[in-house]
Amino acid sequence: MKRFLLIGVFFLAVSASKAQQAVHLDTLSVQHVDFQGRTQQGTIICNKLISNDLRQIFTELFRKHYPIERIRPISEYGDDDERSMQANNSSCYCYRPIAGSKKLSKHAQGLAIDINPLYNPCVRRRKDGTLIIQPSTARPYTDRTRSFNYKITQSDLCYRLFIQHGFRWGGNWRTLKDYQHFEK
Repeated sequence: MKRFLLIGVFFLAVSASKAQQAVHLDTLSVQHVDFQGRTQQGTIICNKLISNDLRQIFTELFRKHYPIERIRPISEYGDDDERSMQANNSSCYCYRPIAGSKKLSKHAQGLAIDINPLYNPCVRRRKDGTLIIQPSTARPYTDRTRSFNYKITQSDLCYRLFIQHGFRWGGNWRTLKDYQHFEK
């Protein structure tokens, strides 16, 4: 049954309108610790297929006082992914194509989440050697050999929890590195 549902969700993500996709979404209210150590209430819009996983992951992140600056729906940023990332907003659902493509992203399916994206940018190199960094203000955090706060690595609690729940990490990809990104 789960396999059938995933195939159906994939089909919708390729062909569905934003309104058609919305029936597969869930809204989670999660507590998190911000960068000042204060408890905050965040909102995650995600696919129903991963809502239980996310609830468990964020409960554990909160319990361990893992810092996440903010968690708000991307609609609070005018559905502008770049604005949301520059504000270091952690979010899941965003109805948009993969950058540089017409294919809808895992975010459009609500099956991907970005955590502390300013400190964990998406980095790729074009064929002409140009470095593309998302968000564009994250250049100081592209050198992953440097030590800095809020960096997701394979030894990080956030990484370990998402992997334990069957997510894949964009920091392990070969063609680009998307250090903020976890997807199912």
